[in-house]
Amino acid sequence: MKEISRLRRKFIIYNMLIVTAVIGITFTALVSVLQNRRNEESRLILERAVEQPGERLIFDAAPQVRIPYFSVLVTESGEVVMREGAYNSFPGAGYLEHLALLGMAAEADDGILDGYQLRYLRVEQPAGHLLIFADTSYGDTFRDALIRYGGLACAAIWLVFLGLSFLFSRWAVRPIARSLRLQKQFVADASHELKTPLTVITANAELLRERCAGLPEEAERWLANIHQECRDMRALVENLLLLAKGDIGTKQKESREIFSFSDLLTEKLLVFEPLFFQAGKELRYEVADDVFVKGDASQLAQLVKVLLDNAVKYASGTGRVEVRLAPSGHGRARLWVNSEGEAIPKEKRPMIFQRFYRDERVRASCAGYGLGLAIANEIAANHHASIGVEYREGMNCFYVNLRTCCAEKRAVIAGNAP
Repeated sequence: MKEISRLRRKFIIYNMLIVTAVIGITFTALVSVLQNRRNEESRLILERAVEQPGERLIFDAAPQVRIPYFSVLVTESGEVVMREGAYNSFPGAGYLEHLALLGMAAEADDGILDGYQLRYLRVEQPAGHLLIFADTSYGDTFRDALIRYGGLACAAIWLVFLGLSFLFSRWAVRPIARSLRLQKQFVADASHELKTPLTVITANAELLRERCAGLPEEAERWLANIHQECRDMRALVENLLLLAKGDIGTKQKESREIFSFSDLLTEKLLVFEPLFFQAGKELRYEVADDVFVKGDASQLAQLVKVLLDNAVKYASGTGRVEVRLAPSGHGRARLWVNSEGEAIPKEKRPMIFQRFYRDERVRASCAGYGLGLAIANEIAANHHASIGVEYREGMNCFYVNLRTCCAEKRAVIAGNAP
């Protein structure tokens, strides 16, 4: 059922949004904490190095430390004097002078030398400027590895939760699905059972009018009212039965065949022409030839009837109604039923295809139960078609996109024709 599928989809989406937020926040916090810790350690190393006295060249004999560092003194005359530090390999005098030049040229006294994986601290002393460099390559490598492998671990965890969400969503909506299925089955059964008494009442009312001649005018009017109400109730029950069958998945696939939708539409237009004339509305139509579709002809005829009946009821005054059927490319054809009138608000356009929905402006002025467009929407869904409404040039434009049959199938139909 569509309601259950939408409910499962929402359950999975909301659950995965929560999981994504938790994983993302946790991973970001972990990376941020480790990065801040590395920055704090390098800052402490640089500050302690400033307090180290003496001028020693012990790069090659330095003990192993958590963050390697070295320092140089740039005298007032520009001479670079290597001092002390804990570094695994001597960088070379030329390279060391180049680093000292970059450190002196930097605007800030503390920062990162981009491209060198070194953090520097510049301190002014009586003998010149002391530059301490801390190696950040280990921290950068550790951070990159954490992001790479941690990201893969987070992706794996996310996929595991996605699979669990699919499983749990099926389990979570099972009671709701059963309740909805029983409810829809009840509506279908009740609608089916109501058809018989309504048929009996209608037949008895007709027989009473035929055989009991000479009834008072008031009694004739009562019988006419009974007959009309029974017909309306029977139409409502049949519509409910059609919707209920669609809800519980009762599709009559065996009745599908290839037929000319152009001929079907033309036939319905000829039937509705007197109704438009009687209502004082102008009907114009343009129907393309040889538009063939595969489906249930009776259902698609009902869809056309709903749209034309809707145009008769809701077109304004002596407004114009335009019906057009034309190919729209890529194996599709589009049916337009456009009627002049007040625009349907955008926020209410999706609602008019819901069951029993009727706008307050037309609830008292037009008869009906608000099921026509819901039935049209159900029929369109059964035929893998889309239905909607737009407002253009002062007209409410209802459209249906239908799948058409290929030329080979049309040729088969033409060859089988007598």
